[in-house]
Amino acid sequence: MSNNYKHFFRIILFSILLCSFISSQSNCPNLITCGACIGYAYDSCVWCSSEIHTGPRCNSKDVVEASWCSQNVSESILKHKIEQNDDLNSGENGTKVQFTPQLMTVKVRPGLPINFKMAYRPAKDYPLDVYYVMDYSYTMRVYKDLLQKQGLEIYRELTLLTNNVRLGIGTFVDKPAYPFVRSDSVSYSFKNRLSLTQNMTQFQDVLIDNLFGSNNDDPEGGFDALMQAMLCQNEIGWRKTARRIIILSTDATYHSAGDGKFVGAVKPNDMKCHLEDNNYNMDLDLDYPSVSQINKIATEHNFKIIFAAVSSVKDHYEGLVKKIRGAKYVELSEGSNLVTMVKEEYLKLIRSMQINAELPSHVGLELSPDCRKDGNCIIKHNESITINATLTVKACPSSEEASEVLVGPVALNEKLKIIVVSDCVCDCERENTYTNASQCRGNGKYQCGICTCNKNTYGDDCGCEGISSVDLDKCKLTATATDYCSGRGTCSCGKCIHCKKGFSGDFCQYDDTACPSPGGKLCAGSGLCRYGKCECAPGRTGPGCDCPLSIDTCFAPHSKEVCSGTGNCICGECHCLPMISTNRTCSGSFCDNCDEFSEKRCLELENYAECNYFNNKTYCDQLHNQTSLTEVKIVDKLDSTPAEEGLAKWCKKELGNGTLLFKYLYPITSPNTLHVIIAKELEQPPEVNLFIAVGVPFGVLILLGLLTIVIWKILVDRLDAREYKNFAEKATSAGFTVPGIVNPVYRPPVSNINNPTFDRNL
Repeated sequence: MSNNYKHFFRIILFSILLCSFISSQSNCPNLITCGACIGYAYDSCVWCSSEIHTGPRCNSKDVVEASWCSQNVSESILKHKIEQNDDLNSGENGTKVQFTPQLMTVKVRPGLPINFKMAYRPAKDYPLDVYYVMDYSYTMRVYKDLLQKQGLEIYRELTLLTNNVRLGIGTFVDKPAYPFVRSDSVSYSFKNRLSLTQNMTQFQDVLIDNLFGSNNDDPEGGFDALMQAMLCQNEIGWRKTARRIIILSTDATYHSAGDGKFVGAVKPNDMKCHLEDNNYNMDLDLDYPSVSQINKIATEHNFKIIFAAVSSVKDHYEGLVKKIRGAKYVELSEGSNLVTMVKEEYLKLIRSMQINAELPSHVGLELSPDCRKDGNCIIKHNESITINATLTVKACPSSEEASEVLVGPVALNEKLKIIVVSDCVCDCERENTYTNASQCRGNGKYQCGICTCNKNTYGDDCGCEGISSVDLDKCKLTATATDYCSGRGTCSCGKCIHCKKGFSGDFCQYDDTACPSPGGKLCAGSGLCRYGKCECAPGRTGPGCDCPLSIDTCFAPHSKEVCSGTGNCICGECHCLPMISTNRTCSGSFCDNCDEFSEKRCLELENYAECNYFNNKTYCDQLHNQTSLTEVKIVDKLDSTPAEEGLAKWCKKELGNGTLLFKYLYPITSPNTLHVIIAKELEQPPEVNLFIAVGVPFGVLILLGLLTIVIWKILVDRLDAREYKNFAEKATSAGFTVPGIVNPVYRPPVSNINNPTFDRNL
């Protein structure tokens, strides 16, 4: 098997052992009370209440052994029971049931999830209450007919969807005091004109009434009216099981918290019903509600609010609906889609469902699908939807009292109530408490196997006197540390005792499993890990005990110099340095892998190799005093380059007659063994060819001379051509004619002169 495979299997084996070691360790911290132990949020922990016990009492349930605790093991017990689960659409006394279950009790320790299911199905002809809150200031008279028309249309459309709809009307102007109104004006904050009813004749009669008031400023008192309309459940006639919609119609903006101080209404709104004879009687004492108060009541009592306002105040109400859960805005005009919006809101209430969950801070809830987001849960006609829920207690609450969780659809009074008891206190902490017990030396109460000491005493058995906080500080590793004994031991009388297995030190601060592990073994298998450091066996050193003190491994075979004289032996290995002569750095296990050492090693081994060529290895080892491990191999022939991995260049040795050669090889990287491979086949030394030796340099010299002449000629011609071109360009620009390539200064050496008196015919 190759070294790579061996290394791979070592890693696999180490990983298995490490995982086994980790899995055998407790994930529970060294908690000091039974309640804290079984309530630990991230592991299933148990507590040993046995009187005879040493070591930490809190341990992981998965890894404890039978011998760990002789008796009285306390652990968290999960209890999960559905107390009420009425079938959908079939409640008691003929009431409609749309959400189930209705009541559940849970007893659970922190960190353990509780899974359960919820279901929702909208009931047929489920009751719907729609209440008009109308601005009856003087400027709203022009919208009287429109409001009456829209009210009747809404009733007709809704009765097509359900036969169980009721309508009511309330009106408002503003707080009846200066400067909001004049002394001779008719003004009021809210009047319940008609409680919710199915009598449409009464509804029409109230819409026809001319009871308009007046005020001075633009904003109106709609918030006072809205708050009373939501809070006065009995006076308005809101049904507990009905879906609730409020339509506030106005042509102005609104007064909010703080504005009431102008008329002396300085008390904050108390969010209570104050209707007397259907009139709001505390409007001059209580300030206007704030936006957050309106949102709070609308959310708690499942109201859908629709603001029907004119376009001139559109921006005000569009900003308002963003701050009130489920609120909508629609323009108040002849072409308004108010009727359509009310119809769509009703259909949305029965065709989609949004969950609201009221949780204490220490309880978490996850839903699938997450119906807490609007539009995530769509219900098909006559079908139900199932929601998978997971409840988790994230931490122990400050009080042992049960917590209450309410989960249910928005705009619906049906809720699932979950009574959650956090299992953070053991039974033995509630019972079997012995005051001034003998187990505590008469200085404390004994419960769950431990002592709770009286004042001025402390310790496991209350045997330490003084102020515990002072001595406890002595168990801290540093002044700023938050854990005593690093969270791994017990502080007794100012000293740390009973450190958890695998830890040591005065403060249990050293992890005796975290020392260096070269080769996958703690302290390289050559030492012990104590106080966070390796204590090495003789002959070993280094942080991980992986360095031998001996330098024997830094001598190359057949060499008497450490690291071949060009390196330092550190931790049993050669670290090469630059050579003084060439400033080059050799490589290899013994710093001998370079050309200089190749020649040197050939010379060192040639006599030994020649001996093995003619004799046997035993004789040559004795003759040359060869004590290191050596392997000699005789082959028929060596190739011109080494064929085996790890071998150096071959060497040659001339025999005595000077005419024959034999070859041998030696390694450059083998750390322990000298390999010598010798070829049997001899070869003649190469002969020198005098003609080639002299002729080649001479021929090269002649060739270089010819090339130089040719290059010189080409360069001169190019230079002459360039000079003439410059001359021609300058002559032409000066007005001279340059005839071809003839020099105008040139005169021929021969001239012909014709004699006019000469007659060739004579």
